[in-house]
Amino acid sequence: GMKKSPAVRALALYSLADSLDKRRQDMAASLHTQTGVSMEEAAQEVELSVARLSDWAAQCDKQNGHVPLLPQSGSALSTPEALGVVGVVLPDTKPLLSMVTVLGATVSVGNAIVMVPSEKFPLPTLDFIPVLQASDIPAGVVSIISGGKEQLTQALANHNEIQAVWYWGSAEGCQFLQYSSPLKRLWLHCEEEEDKAGRKFWT
Repeated sequence: GMKKSPAVRALALYSLADSLDKRRQDMAASLHTQTGVSMEEAAQEVELSVARLSDWAAQCDKQNGHVPLLPQSGSALSTPEALGVVGVVLPDTKPLLSMVTVLGATVSVGNAIVMVPSEKFPLPTLDFIPVLQASDIPAGVVSIISGGKEQLTQALANHNEIQAVWYWGSAEGCQFLQYSSPLKRLWLHCEEEEDKAGRKFWT
């Protein structure tokens, strides 16, 4: 994982935001070509994505422990701990913005992430690889694997080194993960929920 100090994680995410900013034209073209949105909309999504990564970088040193209230006498300290490796099956909606949002959320608290691109719009995530390589994110912290969504979801579910799965997809996929991964942390977003939430979730 990214179990370095919060300051080091913040610098790495800021460098990723900067790397994306330097390639904003290429990423906007990728979004436009793959999803069919206008170049103006694509440029806006890239701009939001740069800002989102910077927001997560700023959060790195603000996720400290706290002293929870206890019902009886005594005290305790609650501190956030990284899970380890989080597997993510990405949504089709806003493919770049959704990807950097999940990446930032995961890496900012010290986890590593394995991402499966949207099956419908994989190119923006695959075109993000050079952005990653040009940043200060250490090798192995962010991995992108492409292929069939169903097969890769099964691979994430069955992999012993993946401690959690964040999934966007079919109701069947959600059900499969619930039954096959009882010991993993799961965050499941079925297609019906994604449709109801609409695009507001990623803005």
